[in-house]
This record gives sequence, structure tokens and C-alpha cells, in this order.
Amino acid sequence: MASVTLKLDGLSDLGKRLQTLSADMQGKVARAATAAGAVVIKNAAIQKAPEDTGNLKKNIIAKRLPKSETSLTSEHIVTVRKGKKTAKQKAAGIRDAYYASFVEFGTAKMAAQPFLRPAFDQNKERAVDAMKNRLEARIKKAGA
Repeated sequence: MASVTLKLDGLSDLGKRLQTLSADMQGKVARAATAAGAVVIKNAAIQKAPEDTGNLKKNIIAKRLPKSETSLTSEHIVTVRKGKKTAKQKAAGIRDAYYASFVEFGTAKMAAQPFLRPAFDQNKERAVDAMKNRLEARIKKAGA
């Protein structure tokens, strides 16, 4: 699936306040902010995903990339879970959603039914607002 990076500009006041916090707290605040934005996109993708069995919707997730996979302070992605399932996921009836890219982009025998890209395109401003609000609240809570 395609990857999209959103760069936030114009948040210099929040950025200055964030820099007054300890490095550990800066990381926590950044993770909370990127998670808030990712959840907005994830929820929109769930709403837009076609529903046959409901399995595709159950497999749409927001996850934080580990430090080893990114050069950014915090990076979250919205994707579709594929591959092996935990016992808890199996018990909940969640099956592999390997077919998500077929649904998103279509195949020679099936028309595309995009859900991830439209969720991003139509909600990126809401995601930025959620990130800004979370940043502001967490910085305020941290005392900066």
C-alpha cells in the first residue's frame, strides 16, 4: 500500500513550548499527537471500507512505527493487518485480510473500492486538528 507523510507547518508556538520539555516527555507528547491523527484516519477508513463479512474493517489498524523504522520523533501509520494472528484475534474471529490491496486498487476482474486513500484525503485536516489539540493538551498538562 502507498505511504503518505503529512508535514505540519505553522505550529511554531507549540513547537517552542514542546522544546522546553525533557526529551522523554517530548517523545511521549509527540507519540500521543501522531496517534490522535492516525485514529481519525483509521476510523474514517473503517467507515469507508466495504463490508462483506466485516473482516476487512476489523483488520484496519493504526500503529506506531518502531524507532528503528523511522527517523522521525514519532510516526504512526494506518494500515490493514495481514499475516499471522494471535490466539486472541483468532478467538475473536479475525481472519487474515490479505485481500485489502485488491479491494483498494482493484484487479483485472474486480473494480477498485478505495477506502484508505479517500479516508486520508477527506480527513487530513481533521487529523491535523486532532494532533494540534492533543499536542496543546499534553504540553499544557506537562506544565510548559
